[in-house]
Amino acid sequence: MIALWWLYGISVMRVDIQVELRSDPKLLRAVRGLIRSYFIQSGFCEDKSDEVVLAVDEACTNAIRHAYEGRKDDILLITLRSNSACVEVEVRDAGLPAPPEHLVRKELKTPSLDDLKPHGLGVQLIYEVFDQVAFWPGEEEGNCVTMRLNQPEPKE
Repeated sequence: MIALWWLYGISVMRVDIQVELRSDPKLLRAVRGLIRSYFIQSGFCEDKSDEVVLAVDEACTNAIRHAYEGRKDDILLITLRSNSACVEVEVRDAGLPAPPEHLVRKELKTPSLDDLKPHGLGVQLIYEVFDQVAFWPGEEEGNCVTMRLNQPEPKE
């Protein structure tokens, strides 16, 4: 599934930060701090930055839990890019490809407590937080999720 916004791009994105880390959930605390700081430095308000942190944490957690089946010694690659129009977060793994049906955006209704089940809402959260999202599961291994957020309007 290749999104046209990726192929034609808004303009060239520069890599600002790239982090390679083990797939140990304990390391995600440091990632959350990095993501929050980066988005605040990029001009996003604290509330939006917190939403981004939660969505990126979900992407990383999904990679650890599903692609790597909980293994702690595999590698996640997180890349933060930007240009004048948007900021982008990319999360890559080399684990089991995600089933495509788990990556589609669903129309969400407000769930009742009886409807809530563990898992399944992380991908939808990612779609809700970011302006553009593209998932690329590999054919035999690996996944990539690219999440873009338009730059905020300058404060006057």
